[in-house]
Amino acid sequence: MTPEELRARVAERYARLDVPAWPDPHADTDSPRDDEYSRVTDPGRYRVTHARGRAWAGVLGDLPGVSVETLAPAPLDDQGELGRFDRGVRISSSRPGTLPLLLLEQDAPLSGAAGTIAVLHISVARPGIALAAHPDCGCDACDQGSDDLLEAIDQEVATALGPLVVLHGHGWNAQWHPGGSRSTGIDHDRAIDLCRRLAEGARVPLPAGTEVHVGRSWLS
Repeated sequence: MTPEELRARVAERYARLDVPAWPDPHADTDSPRDDEYSRVTDPGRYRVTHARGRAWAGVLGDLPGVSVETLAPAPLDDQGELGRFDRGVRISSSRPGTLPLLLLEQDAPLSGAAGTIAVLHISVARPGIALAAHPDCGCDACDQGSDDLLEAIDQEVATALGPLVVLHGHGWNAQWHPGGSRSTGIDHDRAIDLCRRLAEGARVPLPAGTEVHVGRSWLS
């Protein structure tokens, strides 16, 4: 199974669902209007994020040696700043050295308005080892259409399937995979060098209290 074949299966499963699709509302504009930053015109359409996550869970769960475990609601992060997820699954591969993938659904309250917006949190190993949350902002100004949103989710899930190295410390984190890297709260070049060396199997000195997650590929 290749990443491209997995994505095709996800797209096929997702296409059978009754979910909205919309174009990039800013495709023909230079920049969003100021008033778009303070509103969410149609929060209900963001249920596509949960639907895409469920499509991925279904496709991955059909693979040999993959198990899907339903998770009870729990905090999204160690500090409790992000609230709790409302539904979630932990997807694990029997391939040695792989990291479990967590797809966590949150019905996030809208700021300054009634109702909620569907957010999909993508983590590995445990909820606090977060790769991304989509939409990262649901306001009209940040909306780039449903295709862009689904592509972002697909890319993060593909990243979680490895190879992947995540370093997590107090107030900082770093992530490396063959297609890119990112970090916060630490010297980027130093952190990513450590990640690369860990991916190669090297023993490296790490800051005290560092949590290390090294994931091999689910697919090879």
